Amino acid sequence: MTEKEDVALEVLLDFLDAVEAGIASARHRIGNVKQVSPLPDFDLMFWETKQGTKGTYQQTNKDNNKVESFSRLAAELKDHNGFWQYKGCRYWFHQNNENVIDRRKI
Repeated sequence: MTEKEDVALEVLLDFLDAVEAGIASARHRIGNVKQVSPLPDFDLMFWETKQGTKGTYQQTNKDNNKVESFSRLAAELKDHNGFWQYKGCRYWFHQNNENVIDRRKI
């Protein structure tokens, strides 16, 4: 091998070592990422039918549901500035009250 080939091979091996270290670091970081659980079935929550100025809608509140389901729905609403469309329904906080959530079929 010529001197230039030796240098090129050494540079290539250094590069591959750096790539391998980067891959190992990425795998470690990905392994530490918290797994997000799937959304619960919000249809299983207790919904009461109400009549409003724009027609019928459904309403639920924190006291009538499992804490997990209500909290997850409230978190999605907060992440979407209080209004969210999901699986054929539009959800919103009732009069900006985070303990009461309304929905209407789209």
